[in-house]
Amino acid sequence: MDILFEVKNSTGIITLNRPNALNALNLNMAVQFSNQLREWENNNKIERVLLVGNGKHFCAGGDVKSVHLSGPFSKLKSEFFSKEYSLNLQIKKFPKPYLSIWQGVVMGGGVGLSIYGDYRITTESTKFAMPETSIGFFPDVGASFFLSKLDNNIGKYLGLTGELIQSKDLINFGLATNFCPEDKIDKLITQYIIDGSVSNYETETSSNFSNAKLDFIKKNFSGDIYEIFNNMRTLSDQEKLISKLQSKCPMSLAVTTLLIENSLNRTLKECLEIEYRLSQKMVNRHDFGEGIEAVLIEKHHNPSWEPNSIENINKDDLEKLFSSTIDNELKL
Repeated sequence: MDILFEVKNSTGIITLNRPNALNALNLNMAVQFSNQLREWENNNKIERVLLVGNGKHFCAGGDVKSVHLSGPFSKLKSEFFSKEYSLNLQIKKFPKPYLSIWQGVVMGGGVGLSIYGDYRITTESTKFAMPETSIGFFPDVGASFFLSKLDNNIGKYLGLTGELIQSKDLINFGLATNFCPEDKIDKLITQYIIDGSVSNYETETSSNFSNAKLDFIKKNFSGDIYEIFNNMRTLSDQEKLISKLQSKCPMSLAVTTLLIENSLNRTLKECLEIEYRLSQKMVNRHDFGEGIEAVLIEKHHNPSWEPNSIENINKDDLEKLFSSTIDNELKL
């Protein structure tokens, strides 16, 4: 079973159970997750929910490899994202305490399964990222909602670069709610199952975001992708960051910037509906298949993007990704 459900002392426990695939979420798991959550919502004997990943990692994201391998314009491409995004909103609306343990990798779809709950517990092993610009996609599962709320262009920076964040910064940015050392996780879980209380420990890990770095991001990651690149190029000491951005999918960078820029005043529901429309266009572009093959299948990490630079993006093509509707709009 790819996903397991059990009940202990009024606590519904969900375990993502694909450790060999870093617990990547597939369609079947999303369907079962949603059904179980609905049942527990209406069950007065269930007082709270706990979400964990089996093995060393929480969840590396949605199973986009299977989505790509399903072929062009496949049914899975629409069904998976509509179910995943519906589940994200369902979690946000879930009326009982909901706690996730962020051990190991927490990326993409794994963030969507946890960030809308009441408690996100980070540990010294947590590696959080939204890395979708590396695979010809964009930060989804409502990322336009929560990244746009971060101050000083931090959300845009994280969405564009896919940079890994660890516990201190997850707490500082409000992405995680509590820190717990690995050796105290079992104790925290036991206490939560017993009475719903949640311990909070001081994180001993250091921040990777100095004041100088925060100031740099605030100043240089405003505006659209062209402005951001122009800002980078006027600086003599940012070759590493420019090189990192240039390795990402150019259309993904342009889409991500616009999406986050325009989402500050949108509800999660609105963000997810817009992201679904975008997803159905992005997964059928050349870049999505190219990115999945390069990063997840062949693993040579040298994709051939079309267009191959932001300068070569056709602005009409970019506009169409946002402006034109699709046949099966997601109505949440």
